[in-house]
Amino acid sequence: MTVGITPDGNWEGRTILRRVTGRADAAAEARLAANREALLAARAARPRPGRDDKVLADWNGLAISALCRAAAVFGEPAWLDLALAAFGFVTRQMGAADGRVAHAWRLGRVTAAGLLDDQAAMARAALALFEAIGRTDMLEHAVALAEAAIARFAAGDGGFYTTADDATDVPLGPEARPRSVMDQATPAGNGLMAQVFARLHHLTGAPAWRHRAEGVLAAFGGMGEHLSAAPGLLAAADLLEEGTVVVIAGPAGDALMGALWATALASPDPAVCVLRACGDDLPMEHPAHGKTGNQAAAYVCRAGICGRPTHDPAALDLALRTRQTPTA
Repeated sequence: MTVGITPDGNWEGRTILRRVTGRADAAAEARLAANREALLAARAARPRPGRDDKVLADWNGLAISALCRAAAVFGEPAWLDLALAAFGFVTRQMGAADGRVAHAWRLGRVTAAGLLDDQAAMARAALALFEAIGRTDMLEHAVALAEAAIARFAAGDGGFYTTADDATDVPLGPEARPRSVMDQATPAGNGLMAQVFARLHHLTGAPAWRHRAEGVLAAFGGMGEHLSAAPGLLAAADLLEEGTVVVIAGPAGDALMGALWATALASPDPAVCVLRACGDDLPMEHPAHGKTGNQAAAYVCRAGICGRPTHDPAALDLALRTRQTPTA
């Protein structure tokens, strides 16, 4: 049932036990269970590894967005509750009066000032929650975070610095504030901000957000082949120019409306934005303006133009996967 048990071990002179077979008979399984208990007791007597128990706003923002997407793809609404709880914790415990969020929190207090990545990741998380559950306060959170980033991190040429204008720990002083668009283990803040601006434009219809997204793209657009190291920025460009807005109309609680909404949220195309029809609350030029009704329907809108309503989740799914407009 185990392999690699030798006098020399199988990893740096030690033996790492691993099971490579299926279940055995009851007697053998009982012996293995007893052995595992003995090993666990021996391990419990050893010093435990250090535990990293700090909370990071940017990492939580990325996790919240992922939970929103996974909840739709796998049909797990409870994951939305986890996303909401995480978002609430960060905004309550790490939020500042000027709309920013701090970078790190531990043992009841903020331990590091907020960076651009924190504002961008949490703004994108707020938009993911807005699209997933339709709560307008999430849209307001996203706008507040975006405005805070503009106020404290803007570089003046459309791009953004990594640190705020009041940061006190920048080597060589404020004139040497760093900025980057290259994605590393986590997405770069500039690419995330461009995505936030593009998504805000599609969801609100406000031209100012489009101009902001274009500003970030222009600030880093001359990188040539180096843009391959900035997929987040490329994704923002695609979202801005090729983005799809799915407008879901119909009575609250309608089963078909829920199915259409879930289909749109689960789309594999990252350039899809999902919006509950809001009647006349949005500008006339926004594709969701005036779209209300007693019958559940989905409108696929691109470049401000909407196709005919569809009442079929399968047709909606095909349209989004192929970037086409449903005909019925």
